[in-house]
Amino acid sequence: MNSTRNITEELPETILEEAAIWQARLQHGETDIELQKAFNIWLAADARHRQAYEEMELLWGALETPVTQLMAEQSDRTFAAKTVPLHKLRQRSLGRGFQYLALAACLVLAIVIGWQQDWVTRWQSDYMTVIGQETSFLMADNSRITLNTDSALAVDFTAERRQVRLLKGEAWFEVTSADNRPFIVATSAGSVRVTGTRFNIRLHQDTAIVSLDEGQVELSTPDHSNNPNGSPIVLFPGQQATLSPQGISSPSPFDHTAITAWLRNQLVFYDTPLAEVVDTLNRHRHGRIFITNQKLKALKVSGVFSTDEPDTALDVMINTLPVHLLRLTDYLVLIH
Repeated sequence: MNSTRNITEELPETILEEAAIWQARLQHGETDIELQKAFNIWLAADARHRQAYEEMELLWGALETPVTQLMAEQSDRTFAAKTVPLHKLRQRSLGRGFQYLALAACLVLAIVIGWQQDWVTRWQSDYMTVIGQETSFLMADNSRITLNTDSALAVDFTAERRQVRLLKGEAWFEVTSADNRPFIVATSAGSVRVTGTRFNIRLHQDTAIVSLDEGQVELSTPDHSNNPNGSPIVLFPGQQATLSPQGISSPSPFDHTAITAWLRNQLVFYDTPLAEVVDTLNRHRHGRIFITNQKLKALKVSGVFSTDEPDTALDVMINTLPVHLLRLTDYLVLIH
């Protein structure tokens, strides 16, 4: 039996990040009954949560090894399958500084995994942007597509259809109506079918948020769980809907200024949950920002910021929200 495995093939990066944060929080507040209850709920919510937590336990146990050696081992992407008993690890007495070092190593793991997974996206895509970059290009049919930061797109035009696949990130589409072939944007959550129109699509975890500026689009999911009669959901100008594994949300109005702000090199937030703001900032800056307290994720943020200086949003948070920032490095920032 093989004693090693590639965790990138089994565990999503977001779950590993959550497990790393839970590991650090429990080490610091293991006597907190409410914290333990919240952890048990998280652990039971998905079988992969326990697997990810055990990976983090293994990493904590390995922290007696010099950090440089640990990172070299991570780059090989192999971990021992034997699980370290949880109660033994929790009995260790760690100072606050060492706890943050452990958390930093856990976060390094998540970042390394994300970097490794990015190579798969690079291989699949025809167009791709890195963090801090935007690009606009003209398709063979004269449709124009603009990719936001940290985004990727694959193209598959045939004689019968014009199809592209948004692999990650966000894109603005200006589809020409001069070509009679249907234009289809495929995502992991569903597809968007149009003829001539302008719209925005943003991928967030396992969802695709479609915002229509002009024309008309039809939304459908892989299992065709759309309207009760099976027909696609139709969006009209000024409407937005979300495709997800649970289906398609009802069309609703959206803030055009906020949705298209990135086309003007801006980030616009109006009573936006902190978790969503952090997700956006992570796509515009190198490194990662993590929220270590789940209760903080619902805090509301408002403001207009430049995509060239995303850290100014962090400065506003310090002054306007009941939060603190801990910069482990320029690339690792904790909100607590």
